[in-house]
Amino acid sequence: MIGKNLFRVCIAGLGVLIAVIIWLVPASADAPADRPVDRRIPPLATVGPAGPIVPIPTPEQGFSPVFLEDDPPSILSLTEEGCCAGSAWSIDSEWVLYFDKPSPDDPVGLYGVPFLGGEVTLFNPKVGSYSQDWSLVAYNESGVTYVERWADGSRWPIPSEGREVNISPNGEYVLWEIGSRAITSPDRRQRKTWISNYDGSEPRELVTLHGGSFIGWIGDESVLVSGRLAPPDPAGLWKISILDGGAQRLFDSVKPRSVLLSPNGKWLAVTIAFENVPGRNGIWAVRTDGRLSIKLPVYGSYRWRTDGQLLVIPLDMDEPDPYVLQFDLEEDRVWRITDPVKTSLPIANNDWQVSPDSQKMVFLSAIDGNLQVLYLPSP
Repeated sequence: MIGKNLFRVCIAGLGVLIAVIIWLVPASADAPADRPVDRRIPPLATVGPAGPIVPIPTPEQGFSPVFLEDDPPSILSLTEEGCCAGSAWSIDSEWVLYFDKPSPDDPVGLYGVPFLGGEVTLFNPKVGSYSQDWSLVAYNESGVTYVERWADGSRWPIPSEGREVNISPNGEYVLWEIGSRAITSPDRRQRKTWISNYDGSEPRELVTLHGGSFIGWIGDESVLVSGRLAPPDPAGLWKISILDGGAQRLFDSVKPRSVLLSPNGKWLAVTIAFENVPGRNGIWAVRTDGRLSIKLPVYGSYRWRTDGQLLVIPLDMDEPDPYVLQFDLEEDRVWRITDPVKTSLPIANNDWQVSPDSQKMVFLSAIDGNLQVLYLPSP
Protein backbone atom coordinates (compact mmCIF):
# COMPACT_ATOMS: atom_id res chain seq x y z
CA MET A 1 0.00 0.00 0.00
CA ILE A 2 2.79 2.37 0.94
CA GLY A 3 4.58 1.51 -2.29
CA LYS A 4 1.50 2.34 -4.39
CA ASN A 5 0.99 5.66 -2.63
CA LEU A 6 4.66 6.56 -3.10
CA PHE A 7 4.38 5.69 -6.78
CA ARG A 8 1.29 7.93 -7.15
CA VAL A 9 3.07 10.82 -5.41
CA CYS A 10 6.06 10.47 -7.74
CA ILE A 11 3.83 10.43 -10.83
CA ALA A 12 1.96 13.54 -9.58
CA GLY A 13 5.22 15.35 -8.88
CA LEU A 14 6.53 14.47 -12.35
CA GLY A 15 3.35 15.88 -13.88
CA VAL A 16 3.72 19.18 -12.00
CA LEU A 17 7.37 19.41 -13.09
CA ILE A 18 6.44 18.87 -16.75
CA ALA A 19 3.71 21.53 -16.48
CA VAL A 20 6.14 24.05 -15.01
CA ILE A 21 8.67 23.34 -17.76
CA ILE A 22 6.02 23.81 -20.46
CA TRP A 23 4.95 27.11 -18.84
CA LEU A 24 8.51 28.44 -18.82
CA VAL A 25 9.44 27.38 -22.35
CA PRO A 26 9.43 30.40 -24.71
CA ALA A 27 6.74 30.65 -27.34
CA SER A 28 7.02 28.87 -30.62
CA ALA A 29 8.97 30.47 -33.46
CA ASP A 30 5.76 30.30 -35.47
CA ALA A 31 4.27 33.16 -33.45
CA PRO A 32 3.67 36.36 -35.43
CA ALA A 33 6.75 38.57 -35.45
CA ASP A 34 4.80 41.76 -34.72
CA ARG A 35 3.25 40.43 -31.50
CA PRO A 36 5.62 38.05 -29.70
CA VAL A 37 4.04 35.70 -27.22
CA ASP A 38 5.67 35.16 -23.84
CA ARG A 39 3.96 32.55 -21.71
CA ARG A 40 5.44 34.11 -18.58
CA ILE A 41 3.78 37.50 -19.20
CA PRO A 42 0.00 37.52 -19.66
CA PRO A 43 -1.24 39.91 -22.34
CA LEU A 44 -2.58 43.23 -21.11
CA ALA A 45 -6.35 43.17 -21.37
CA THR A 46 -7.94 46.25 -22.92
CA VAL A 47 -11.45 47.28 -23.84
CA GLY A 48 -11.27 48.72 -27.32
CA PRO A 49 -8.35 48.79 -29.78
CA ALA A 50 -5.24 47.06 -28.53
CA GLY A 51 -1.76 47.09 -29.97
CA PRO A 52 1.49 45.24 -29.44
CA ILE A 53 3.61 45.41 -26.32
CA VAL A 54 6.88 46.75 -27.71
CA PRO A 55 10.13 47.01 -25.76
CA ILE A 56 12.25 50.14 -26.09
CA PRO A 57 15.68 49.25 -27.51
CA THR A 58 18.15 48.46 -24.77
CA PRO A 59 21.50 50.32 -24.69
CA GLU A 60 23.10 47.47 -26.61
CA GLN A 61 20.40 47.67 -29.31
CA GLY A 62 20.45 51.37 -30.11
CA PHE A 63 21.45 53.60 -27.23
CA SER A 64 22.10 57.07 -28.65
CA PRO A 65 23.94 59.21 -26.07
CA VAL A 66 24.18 62.95 -26.39
CA PHE A 67 27.22 64.13 -24.46
CA LEU A 68 27.85 67.83 -23.98
CA GLU A 69 31.54 67.65 -23.17
CA ASP A 70 32.33 71.20 -24.34
CA ASP A 71 29.04 72.87 -23.50
CA PRO A 72 27.28 71.26 -20.53
CA PRO A 73 23.81 72.64 -19.71
CA SER A 74 23.85 75.55 -17.28
CA ILE A 75 22.20 75.52 -13.86
CA LEU A 76 20.84 78.69 -12.28
CA SER A 77 19.93 79.10 -8.59
CA LEU A 78 16.61 80.93 -8.08
CA THR A 79 15.96 81.14 -4.34
CA GLU A 80 17.77 81.54 -1.04
CA GLU A 81 17.51 80.32 2.56
CA GLY A 82 16.15 76.89 1.66
CA CYS A 83 13.10 77.87 -0.40
CA CYS A 84 10.88 76.17 -1.55
CA ALA A 85 9.51 72.64 -1.99
CA GLY A 86 6.69 71.64 -4.34
CA SER A 87 7.27 74.17 -7.12
CA ALA A 88 5.45 74.36 -10.46
CA TRP A 89 5.72 76.29 -13.73
CA SER A 90 3.52 79.05 -15.08
CA ILE A 91 1.76 78.19 -18.33
CA ASP A 92 4.17 80.39 -20.33
CA SER A 93 7.26 78.81 -18.68
CA GLU A 94 8.45 82.26 -17.55
CA TRP A 95 7.85 81.85 -13.80
CA VAL A 96 8.51 79.21 -11.16
CA LEU A 97 5.61 79.21 -8.70
CA TYR A 98 5.34 77.87 -5.15
CA PHE A 99 3.43 78.36 -1.90
CA ASP A 100 5.34 80.22 0.78
CA LYS A 101 5.35 82.71 3.63
CA PRO A 102 8.66 84.53 3.02
CA SER A 103 8.68 86.37 6.34
CA PRO A 104 6.53 86.72 9.46
CA ASP A 105 5.03 89.88 8.00
CA ASP A 106 4.22 88.40 4.59
CA PRO A 107 0.97 86.53 3.86
CA VAL A 108 0.83 82.88 2.98
CA GLY A 109 0.13 82.56 -0.71
CA LEU A 110 1.25 81.67 -4.19
CA TYR A 111 4.60 83.28 -4.94
CA GLY A 112 6.70 83.26 -8.08
CA VAL A 113 10.21 84.03 -9.27
CA PRO A 114 11.31 84.55 -12.90
CA PHE A 115 13.12 81.50 -14.29
CA LEU A 116 16.16 83.70 -15.00
CA GLY A 117 16.18 84.82 -11.38
CA GLY A 118 14.96 88.07 -9.87
CA GLU A 119 12.52 89.48 -7.35
CA VAL A 120 10.01 87.19 -5.67
CA THR A 121 6.41 88.27 -6.36
CA LEU A 122 3.15 87.44 -4.59
CA PHE A 123 0.77 86.16 -7.27
CA ASN A 124 -2.26 85.26 -5.18
CA PRO A 125 -2.92 85.02 -1.42
CA LYS A 126 -5.24 82.08 -2.02
CA VAL A 127 -3.85 78.63 -1.19
CA GLY A 128 -5.67 75.94 -3.12
CA SER A 129 -5.90 73.90 -6.31
CA TYR A 130 -5.30 75.88 -9.49
CA SER A 131 -6.45 75.34 -13.05
CA GLN A 132 -3.92 74.49 -15.74
CA ASP A 133 -3.78 78.08 -16.98
CA TRP A 134 -3.78 79.45 -13.39
CA SER A 135 -6.94 81.52 -14.10
CA LEU A 136 -9.11 79.64 -11.57
CA VAL A 137 -8.38 78.57 -8.01
CA ALA A 138 -10.40 76.20 -5.83
CA TYR A 139 -10.09 76.64 -2.07
CA ASN A 140 -11.92 75.88 1.18
CA GLU A 141 -13.42 78.64 3.27
CA SER A 142 -15.43 77.90 6.43
CA GLY A 143 -16.09 74.35 5.31
CA VAL A 144 -17.27 75.31 1.80
CA THR A 145 -15.25 74.79 -1.38
CA TYR A 146 -15.25 77.71 -3.79
CA VAL A 147 -13.92 78.17 -7.31
CA GLU A 148 -12.71 81.72 -7.89
CA ARG A 149 -11.71 83.51 -11.08
CA TRP A 150 -8.60 85.67 -10.69
CA ALA A 151 -9.54 88.31 -13.24
CA ASP A 152 -12.64 89.70 -11.53
CA GLY A 153 -12.85 87.92 -8.17
CA SER A 154 -16.08 86.10 -9.06
CA ARG A 155 -16.52 82.90 -7.09
CA TRP A 156 -18.97 80.01 -6.93
CA PRO A 157 -19.69 77.41 -4.20
CA ILE A 158 -19.18 73.79 -5.22
CA PRO A 159 -21.55 71.14 -3.78
CA SER A 160 -18.63 68.94 -2.65
CA GLU A 161 -19.33 69.41 1.08
CA GLY A 162 -15.96 71.06 1.54
CA ARG A 163 -13.97 68.38 -0.29
CA GLU A 164 -11.03 69.28 -2.50
CA VAL A 165 -11.89 69.59 -6.19
CA ASN A 166 -9.82 69.16 -9.34
CA ILE A 167 -10.35 71.56 -12.25
CA SER A 168 -10.42 70.26 -15.83
CA PRO A 169 -7.72 71.49 -18.28
CA ASN A 170 -10.17 73.77 -20.10
CA GLY A 171 -11.60 75.12 -16.84
CA GLU A 172 -15.13 73.99 -17.69
CA TYR A 173 -15.58 71.26 -15.06
CA VAL A 174 -14.61 70.38 -11.52
CA LEU A 175 -14.37 66.89 -10.04
CA TRP A 176 -14.34 65.56 -6.48
CA GLU A 177 -14.49 62.23 -4.67
CA ILE A 178 -16.65 60.93 -1.83
CA GLY A 179 -15.13 57.99 0.02
CA SER A 180 -16.99 55.21 1.77
CA ARG A 181 -17.06 55.44 5.58
CA ALA A 182 -17.36 51.69 5.98
CA ILE A 183 -14.49 49.87 7.65
CA THR A 184 -13.24 47.55 4.93
CA SER A 185 -10.16 46.51 3.01
CA PRO A 186 -8.58 49.29 0.92
CA ASP A 187 -8.92 47.03 -2.13
CA ARG A 188 -12.70 46.97 -1.63
CA ARG A 189 -13.29 50.51 -0.40
CA GLN A 190 -15.72 52.48 -2.55
CA ARG A 191 -15.11 56.01 -3.82
CA LYS A 192 -17.77 57.88 -5.75
CA THR A 193 -16.48 60.39 -8.30
CA TRP A 194 -18.68 63.43 -8.87
CA ILE A 195 -18.45 66.13 -11.53
CA SER A 196 -20.10 69.50 -12.11
CA ASN A 197 -19.65 72.64 -14.15
CA TYR A 198 -16.97 75.01 -12.86
CA ASP A 199 -19.65 77.12 -11.14
CA GLY A 200 -21.06 74.11 -9.27
CA SER A 201 -24.12 73.71 -11.49
CA GLU A 202 -25.40 70.35 -12.81
CA PRO A 203 -23.60 68.05 -10.33
CA ARG A 204 -23.76 64.35 -11.13
CA GLU A 205 -22.06 61.11 -10.17
CA LEU A 206 -19.63 59.98 -12.84
CA VAL A 207 -18.37 56.59 -11.60
CA THR A 208 -18.04 54.46 -8.47
CA LEU A 209 -14.59 52.97 -7.93
CA HIS A 210 -13.73 49.92 -5.86
CA GLY A 211 -10.25 50.06 -4.35
CA GLY A 212 -9.14 52.95 -6.54
CA SER A 213 -9.31 56.71 -7.05
CA PHE A 214 -9.20 59.57 -9.53
CA ILE A 215 -5.74 60.20 -11.02
CA GLY A 216 -6.05 62.99 -13.60
CA TRP A 217 -7.65 64.43 -16.70
CA ILE A 218 -7.10 62.95 -20.15
CA GLY A 219 -7.82 66.03 -22.20
CA ASP A 220 -11.11 67.83 -21.54
CA GLU A 221 -13.57 64.97 -22.02
CA SER A 222 -12.06 61.98 -20.17
CA VAL A 223 -10.48 61.17 -16.83
CA LEU A 224 -8.01 58.52 -15.67
CA VAL A 225 -8.95 56.44 -12.63
CA SER A 226 -7.63 53.32 -10.91
CA GLY A 227 -9.28 50.32 -9.28
CA ARG A 228 -12.34 48.33 -10.31
CA LEU A 229 -15.60 49.66 -11.75
CA ALA A 230 -17.44 46.72 -10.17
CA PRO A 231 -16.24 44.00 -7.76
CA PRO A 232 -16.01 41.30 -10.49
CA ASP A 233 -13.98 43.54 -12.82
CA PRO A 234 -10.20 43.28 -13.06
CA ALA A 235 -8.24 46.04 -11.34
CA GLY A 236 -6.32 48.49 -13.46
CA LEU A 237 -6.14 51.94 -14.97
CA TRP A 238 -9.35 53.06 -16.66
CA LYS A 239 -10.21 55.87 -19.05
CA ILE A 240 -13.70 57.22 -18.31
CA SER A 241 -15.62 59.56 -20.63
CA ILE A 242 -17.26 62.43 -18.74
CA LEU A 243 -19.80 62.75 -21.57
CA ASP A 244 -21.39 59.31 -21.43
CA GLY A 245 -19.49 57.38 -18.73
CA GLY A 246 -17.97 54.97 -21.26
CA ALA A 247 -14.98 53.04 -19.88
CA GLN A 248 -11.81 51.65 -21.44
CA ARG A 249 -9.27 49.63 -19.46
CA LEU A 250 -5.77 50.75 -20.41
CA PHE A 251 -3.54 48.69 -18.12
CA ASP A 252 -3.99 45.83 -15.66
CA SER A 253 -2.60 46.34 -12.16
CA VAL A 254 -3.97 45.96 -8.65
CA LYS A 255 -1.74 48.70 -7.25
CA PRO A 256 -0.32 51.00 -9.95
CA ARG A 257 2.23 53.45 -8.54
CA SER A 258 3.46 56.91 -9.53
CA VAL A 259 0.97 57.28 -12.38
CA LEU A 260 1.81 60.36 -14.45
CA LEU A 261 -0.09 61.69 -17.46
CA SER A 262 1.73 63.44 -20.32
CA PRO A 263 1.00 67.16 -20.92
CA ASN A 264 -1.80 66.59 -23.43
CA GLY A 265 -2.94 63.27 -22.00
CA LYS A 266 -1.88 61.06 -24.91
CA TRP A 267 0.44 58.93 -22.76
CA LEU A 268 0.74 57.81 -19.16
CA ALA A 269 3.69 56.43 -17.24
CA VAL A 270 3.27 54.00 -14.36
CA THR A 271 5.47 51.97 -12.04
CA ILE A 272 4.58 48.36 -11.31
CA ALA A 273 6.19 46.77 -8.24
CA PHE A 274 5.93 43.61 -6.14
CA GLU A 275 3.97 41.62 -8.71
CA ASN A 276 4.58 37.89 -8.94
CA VAL A 277 4.48 37.66 -12.74
CA PRO A 278 8.01 37.81 -14.22
CA GLY A 279 8.63 40.79 -16.45
CA ARG A 280 5.75 42.88 -15.16
CA ASN A 281 7.64 44.95 -12.59
CA GLY A 282 9.22 48.19 -13.79
CA ILE A 283 8.27 51.41 -15.56
CA TRP A 284 5.65 51.25 -18.31
CA ALA A 285 4.58 53.90 -20.82
CA VAL A 286 1.02 53.44 -22.09
CA ARG A 287 -0.89 55.28 -24.79
CA THR A 288 -4.24 56.49 -23.49
CA ASP A 289 -5.99 55.38 -26.67
CA GLY A 290 -5.15 51.81 -25.63
CA ARG A 291 -3.01 51.04 -28.69
CA LEU A 292 0.43 50.57 -27.19
CA SER A 293 2.18 49.63 -23.93
CA ILE A 294 5.97 49.88 -23.62
CA LYS A 295 8.17 48.64 -20.80
CA LEU A 296 11.30 50.72 -20.24
CA PRO A 297 14.67 49.00 -19.65
CA VAL A 298 15.53 51.22 -16.67
CA TYR A 299 14.10 52.05 -13.28
CA GLY A 300 14.06 55.50 -11.68
CA SER A 301 12.25 58.82 -11.38
CA TYR A 302 10.41 60.18 -14.42
CA ARG A 303 8.64 63.23 -15.84
CA TRP A 304 7.10 63.93 -19.23
CA ARG A 305 8.93 66.42 -21.44
CA THR A 306 6.32 66.35 -24.20
CA ASP A 307 3.74 63.83 -25.32
CA GLY A 308 5.81 60.78 -26.29
CA GLN A 309 9.04 62.06 -24.71
CA LEU A 310 9.69 60.75 -21.22
CA LEU A 311 12.62 61.92 -19.10
CA VAL A 312 14.00 59.38 -16.64
CA ILE A 313 16.63 59.82 -13.95
CA PRO A 314 17.72 56.18 -13.64
CA LEU A 315 18.88 54.43 -10.50
CA ASP A 316 22.48 53.88 -11.59
CA MET A 317 24.90 53.07 -8.78
CA ASP A 318 27.87 52.99 -11.18
CA GLU A 319 27.75 56.74 -11.92
CA PRO A 320 29.00 59.50 -9.57
CA ASP A 321 25.82 61.61 -9.89
CA PRO A 322 22.30 61.36 -11.31
CA TYR A 323 21.79 61.99 -15.03
CA VAL A 324 18.84 62.36 -17.37
CA LEU A 325 17.74 59.99 -20.13
CA GLN A 326 15.16 60.93 -22.73
CA PHE A 327 12.97 58.17 -24.19
CA ASP A 328 11.43 59.09 -27.53
CA LEU A 329 8.67 56.51 -27.37
CA GLU A 330 7.25 57.04 -30.84
CA GLU A 331 10.68 56.80 -32.48
CA ASP A 332 12.13 53.97 -30.35
CA ARG A 333 15.18 56.04 -29.41
CA VAL A 334 16.91 56.74 -26.12
CA TRP A 335 19.10 59.76 -25.47
CA ARG A 336 21.45 60.55 -22.61
CA ILE A 337 21.03 64.31 -22.39
CA THR A 338 23.17 65.09 -19.33
CA ASP A 339 26.59 63.81 -18.35
CA PRO A 340 26.99 63.08 -14.61
CA VAL A 341 30.68 63.97 -14.83
CA LYS A 342 29.91 67.45 -16.19
CA THR A 343 26.52 68.24 -14.61
CA SER A 344 25.61 67.56 -11.00
CA LEU A 345 21.92 67.04 -10.21
CA PRO A 346 21.53 66.85 -6.41
CA ILE A 347 17.72 66.55 -6.48
CA ALA A 348 16.00 66.34 -3.10
CA ASN A 349 12.87 64.28 -2.41
CA ASN A 350 12.13 63.58 -6.09
CA ASP A 351 11.16 67.27 -6.36
CA TRP A 352 11.63 68.27 -10.03
CA GLN A 353 9.33 69.54 -12.77
CA VAL A 354 9.71 70.13 -16.51
CA SER A 355 8.53 73.45 -17.96
CA PRO A 356 5.56 73.51 -20.38
CA ASP A 357 7.86 74.66 -23.20
CA SER A 358 10.00 71.52 -22.52
CA GLN A 359 13.22 73.57 -22.51
CA LYS A 360 14.11 73.49 -18.82
CA MET A 361 13.47 71.82 -15.48
CA VAL A 362 13.35 73.15 -11.93
CA PHE A 363 14.44 71.05 -8.97
CA LEU A 364 14.91 71.35 -5.23
CA SER A 365 18.60 71.12 -4.36
CA ALA A 366 19.60 68.52 -1.80
CA ILE A 367 22.67 70.62 -0.97
CA ASP A 368 21.16 73.96 0.08
CA GLY A 369 17.39 73.39 -0.19
CA ASN A 370 16.97 76.08 -2.86
CA LEU A 371 15.29 75.94 -6.24
CA GLN A 372 17.55 75.55 -9.27
CA VAL A 373 16.80 75.59 -13.00
CA LEU A 374 18.55 73.31 -15.49
CA TYR A 375 18.38 74.04 -19.23
CA LEU A 376 17.54 70.81 -21.04
CA PRO A 377 19.45 70.12 -24.26
CA SER A 378 17.50 68.72 -27.18
CA PRO A 379 18.78 65.73 -29.17
